[in-house]
Amino acid sequence: MLLVLVAAAIPCLVAPAPSNPCAEEVRLQEKLPAPGVRWAMRGENTASATRAPWVDSNGWRFLRHPGRKYLYELPRGASALAAAEAFVYGVDARLRIDPGDGKAFGEMLAFLKDLGEAPALAPATNIAVIDNGSPLLPEALNLLVRRNLLFRLVSAPDPKADLNVTIGSPEFPAAEAADPVAFAAKVRTRLTDSNRLLRIYGSEVVLGRLLLGAGRARVHLLNYGGEKVEGVRVRVRGKYGVDRLAVFGYAGAKPEDYVIEGGATEFTIPEMGIYTVVDLKTAP
Repeated sequence: MLLVLVAAAIPCLVAPAPSNPCAEEVRLQEKLPAPGVRWAMRGENTASATRAPWVDSNGWRFLRHPGRKYLYELPRGASALAAAEAFVYGVDARLRIDPGDGKAFGEMLAFLKDLGEAPALAPATNIAVIDNGSPLLPEALNLLVRRNLLFRLVSAPDPKADLNVTIGSPEFPAAEAADPVAFAAKVRTRLTDSNRLLRIYGSEVVLGRLLLGAGRARVHLLNYGGEKVEGVRVRVRGKYGVDRLAVFGYAGAKPEDYVIEGGATEFTIPEMGIYTVVDLKTAP
């Protein structure tokens, strides 16, 4: 295995783990599951049985504990997605990768380096989730990330949020939150689709993150499915023009069916692999 240190997605060391100075620190890191998708059968005993994706994303962990140091121990084929995931959330992460992943991993690091960081942009959120220590919170947060419902964790209700969520409150009782899928659906209903900052159509395995700044925005799209997806449509609240579309593995990609309507910007990404970044600028 190789041990790679990625801080804000800038690799500072690659070496066999036993001789790596970072190796002594690894035992202090929080270990992460490999990002990806597991497929389960839904409705197996019915004529309409389908395969349902279960997305393994570490986004909720990073949002809850952004200052921690993390360790991915990855099977072959997972390192490029893990590097992109760490970059999207701006965390300090170490990755143990299969030596056979060297080429794909190197290509992803080169892609991330070309993107550059966006220090003037801040995560866009309009849902405030009170971190009250509920044991139901981790899976609830996981489903919010998977449904592209953009939240921040707070210690008390935030009057600036469009929606405040407290597990165990009359509005969000613990008994209901025990079903995280229903919980996420209720949060979406309470927020309303018109107030959602980011929506993604056409894929159950593409998750997004939105950053905003003065006159600019950046949309990160992570494809956890491991295969090419086509026709992903993105809706961002606000009026923007597409300044740059960078699709990993698809040089020269162009957005399609761009439109501004109803106070939001929509466009389609014809095809994408693991990771895509869309830089936007405010439209006149």
